[in-house]
Amino acid sequence: MADRTPERPLPAQARQQLLTIAADVMSRTPVADLPPALRRFARFAPAKRLRLGASEIATSLAVDEPFRHTVAQVVAETSPELAQQIQAGTPPETADPIDVAVITYLLRPAGWVELLDAIGARLDAQDLRRGTDAELVRLRGEVDRLAETNRALQAERDQARAAARSAAAGQADELAELRRQLRSVQAELRLAHRGAERATEELERVRADHEQQRTGEAAELRRARNRVADLEAELETARRVARSDRDHDSARLWLLLETIGSAVSGLRRELAVSAPDVRPADLVSSGDVVAAGRPSTADGPLLDRLLEAGSLHLIVDGYNLTKTGYGTLALAEQRSRLIGSLGPLAARTGAEVTVAFDGTAAPVGVATAVPAPRGVRVLFSANGQLADDLIRELLRAEPAGRLVAVASSDQEVAASARAAGAWPVPAAVLLSRLER
Repeated sequence: MADRTPERPLPAQARQQLLTIAADVMSRTPVADLPPALRRFARFAPAKRLRLGASEIATSLAVDEPFRHTVAQVVAETSPELAQQIQAGTPPETADPIDVAVITYLLRPAGWVELLDAIGARLDAQDLRRGTDAELVRLRGEVDRLAETNRALQAERDQARAAARSAAAGQADELAELRRQLRSVQAELRLAHRGAERATEELERVRADHEQQRTGEAAELRRARNRVADLEAELETARRVARSDRDHDSARLWLLLETIGSAVSGLRRELAVSAPDVRPADLVSSGDVVAAGRPSTADGPLLDRLLEAGSLHLIVDGYNLTKTGYGTLALAEQRSRLIGSLGPLAARTGAEVTVAFDGTAAPVGVATAVPAPRGVRVLFSANGQLADDLIRELLRAEPAGRLVAVASSDQEVAASARAAGAWPVPAAVLLSRLER
């Protein structure tokens, strides 16, 4: 049977927080377990779900006890001590009244309606007190302003009276002074006319000098443009030489990798070695770093050849790539987009792919709720640990000589990859490979 709705509505701040929590919980609840009225919103992101289905979510929380119980469990796990105190009927006075109202509404202990009424009255009183204080400050400021205005008006009135008396007494003297000033201005005007004529002559001379200077600057600009064209031609020649050298090095590297691959295939057939059921990254144990001194960074063509080798273990610094490629999205959307892009890559190349995310940037419980496609391993760092440390553990877990690449633009992570004998891959290189 549905619980009785409280006599007064849930405070607006608490209602908004409750709907936000419920919209997020829907992302981690199977669609079949959601109330029928909410299932059509399950495929939306939490923000869009909250915008379009706020009334349906509020109604389901009020009348659907299983759904309300699911949301209550998530909130109780987040704030266990506060939930226990509210369940016992002794909410702490120092707790945020909005949090107390949300947990009370979900858990509904004995006397929950009266407690919500008290919280609502408390919030109303706080709003009223804030409004009253603001109005009092405004009125005091208005009184001070009016008093200051009154004093200014009195001072202006006294000054105006004194000025009027002084003006009446010295009007004749002022008229004589004005006439004297008029004669002086007329003389200055005649001098100004003569000065203007001299300025016009100087302006014409300056214009002629400027025209001559502009002609010289135009010739210098043409010479500079010709020099720039020569430098661009030299730069293009240097680029062609550099590309030729890089293609030559890439060909030598490809031949070396092809030879090593053929030798490895022969050894695998001779030793009858089959693919293991457990990979080193599944065990992630501690160990000393093996310094291999990897000197270079994998570019796009080299990354393609490494992926074509088939036995590559590609370790991805998750948030480093997502914030480089699509940092404007929410963290959950960043994770989903990256993992979804890596699935086809693992399927096409047969490479082992591990994505390491910083566990401190993810909400509680998300590590077990992230779906991963076949061939992609998703790991979150433990509490107090960064994704960089998790990547180093993965590198230490790999045997010496294993073909490993680490995708990250973090220089410390790249240095750790080189020290472990792995290939550092800039985030932009892997992102461009995923977008193809």
